[in-house]
Amino acid sequence: MHQPYYKDPETGSYLLPWVRLHAIKDYASLPVIFRGHPGVRHTVNLVPSLLVQVLDYVENGAEDVFLSISRKNALDLTKAENEFLLRNFFSGYAPTMILPQQRYADLFRGHEAALRALEKNNGGPGGYGASEYTDLATLFNLTWFHPLFREEDPELSRLWRKGSGFTEREKHYVLDHQIEVMGRVIDEYRKFSQEDGGELSSSPMYHPILPLLIDNRSALDALPGAALPRLPFSWPADARSQLEQGRGVFHDLFGSYPAGLWPSEGSISPAVLEMAAGTGFRWAATDEILLARAFGTTVRRDPEGIPVEPDWFYRPYAAVTKSGPIPVFFRDHYLSDLIGFEYSRWNARDAANNFIHNLKRIYDRLSSGTSGSSENVYVIPVILDGENAWEYFHDSGTEFLNVLLSKLELLRPNIESITLSEALGEIKEIRELPSTPTGSWIDGTFHIWIGHPEDHAAWEMLSRARTLMESKSKVYTKEGKEDPPDLQKARDYLMVAEGSDWFWWYGDDHYTPHGPEFDRLFRNNIKAAYKAMGGVSPDSVDIPIIKTGEIVQERNVIPAPRSYIQPKIDGLVTSYFEWNSARKVVPSPGFVTMHRAGHLVLSCFYYGFSVDEIFFRFDLDKVAVENVHEIELEILFQEKSVKFNSILDPINGLLSSSFVKIGESGGETSSLQDTSKDFGNVRAAFVKVLELAIPFQSLDCGRDERLEFFVTIRIAESFGERWPVFGTFSAELPGKDFLGRMWHA
Repeated sequence: MHQPYYKDPETGSYLLPWVRLHAIKDYASLPVIFRGHPGVRHTVNLVPSLLVQVLDYVENGAEDVFLSISRKNALDLTKAENEFLLRNFFSGYAPTMILPQQRYADLFRGHEAALRALEKNNGGPGGYGASEYTDLATLFNLTWFHPLFREEDPELSRLWRKGSGFTEREKHYVLDHQIEVMGRVIDEYRKFSQEDGGELSSSPMYHPILPLLIDNRSALDALPGAALPRLPFSWPADARSQLEQGRGVFHDLFGSYPAGLWPSEGSISPAVLEMAAGTGFRWAATDEILLARAFGTTVRRDPEGIPVEPDWFYRPYAAVTKSGPIPVFFRDHYLSDLIGFEYSRWNARDAANNFIHNLKRIYDRLSSGTSGSSENVYVIPVILDGENAWEYFHDSGTEFLNVLLSKLELLRPNIESITLSEALGEIKEIRELPSTPTGSWIDGTFHIWIGHPEDHAAWEMLSRARTLMESKSKVYTKEGKEDPPDLQKARDYLMVAEGSDWFWWYGDDHYTPHGPEFDRLFRNNIKAAYKAMGGVSPDSVDIPIIKTGEIVQERNVIPAPRSYIQPKIDGLVTSYFEWNSARKVVPSPGFVTMHRAGHLVLSCFYYGFSVDEIFFRFDLDKVAVENVHEIELEILFQEKSVKFNSILDPINGLLSSSFVKIGESGGETSSLQDTSKDFGNVRAAFVKVLELAIPFQSLDCGRDERLEFFVTIRIAESFGERWPVFGTFSAELPGKDFLGRMWHA
């Protein structure tokens, strides 16, 4: 469970609302769900920077920008505040958090027209009035409540059923009840650990990448030849302070120190594990990619994802350090990613059954390899983000979790679901790691946090400020004095700036529409540190680091093509010019906080349209599909309840496809021997690329401004891809003025 520290030192207000919104959804609800299944015990990792923010809202009345604007009477909103609502209050996964509420869905579909109307001085057609803004603020804040909390409170339940026409009083009830639910979070985890048999672990205070704090040249140990900032950063004392301060927050809240450490992003190194052992942690956890690196091998899996040689894999290993050995758990990233990325698209019962099937396969393989010896105790760590997966399940994952946990209870005594500390108690002998690797759970490297020019600029900015603080601190150290309060305050600001999240969003690996806010928070903390040190920050601190090209409303928005196109639908790139004016989209992990393993199948796709048809072209990665006979590619147009399904044979250039209503098994389907066929008016062909033409009338989108869709692609008997990973592509349609815009361009 993790959020970075969102408080802006310039204003004293939180810039982003995710502590508050996830608190009323996942942080408070998961212990309640777990409590209903006492036979399954969990380990929950709570990052200290999250906990102190929850307390700030509950005990000090902290506000975030979203909450402050939500509290304003819609009649008093400024034009800028109306624009803020329209741009930010649809932050959520539309299929599960917006479209189920008719009024919210209508506001969502009309918000771009409302933005255009707002840009005109006197408003115009499609503009929103006070009632729309009141409903929007109410629904945004209401939809983030976990269904359990909406159902348990009669007034929230009534408002959810009402769905529209909210009053200011009703809006304020929603906002006030959010703080009430937030007030339950800490108590729920106290009860979880003290009464329910669960375990709480922790992380460094502000979630930094510890190996990079100790010495940023450790990036070379994880990835030889990695590009590094020009200025070194090596402050082991900061890493220790992050660990010790985080442990202190944990102890103040829960009355004991955590046994377990989730090092931020699973980032470890020999120095980190030595420091963890020395500060009192009794175990740590990271990803299987680092276990494989320690053994100089790979985790080989069968087509179902089950490790072929599970005996060496499913056990903790002790890292030997000067501060003593510390056991390390290595997560099964395949099982973890099934829950984190895959199962939200499945029927809840089918998903739970699949997970149980995988566990039984692992158990059978382990049993057959050891002749069923009871001397061997194996541990399968399943570790994933505690908050980010559930909004993509239709009910915040409630049904899936309840079904899964019920089935896990039935696996006892052969397979027990226990905490990590309990697992250590069960194991008689913990073998030593042959070597202690350096890296993170993201590709085993630190590239995301230090591998881009933007990262380098941020690290150098941080390094200059940290060096200045050290020079000022030495004056007091020589005199045997503690740092004065202002210098301690500067140290706190720099510890916030050392957090991993600011660097996560720099570079082109990930995108968030809130990139400017993350950039501002990073630089404002450094600026505040200079001020606390009695100095003036360099001018460069006021200049945004993030590339201006990334400051757009949505990365998943696909602009209209530069002009009409009319490609030949033959499955071949007949001419360079037939797709030259189309929009090219390269798959990207997007706005996500967890990575999944594997080579991408989809290289890119193209989008365009003519006067009466919409066109797609999908290019497959040649390496990924080498020697592959069957690939399934689907485009789902959820708002239209229609999908295009295709089975591709890359080796022989064959295609079978259909265009049907979602949920129907019928529909006219071509034979695998055909490479092109007319399904009514929808045309598709595949030889080297998949080309597709869909008439506007087939999608009933002739009057629409945008087309919402997502793509799934899967090689038979392997893990699938979904693009975008979360949400939908929003492709611009021609509208009424495309000819004029095209002529102007």
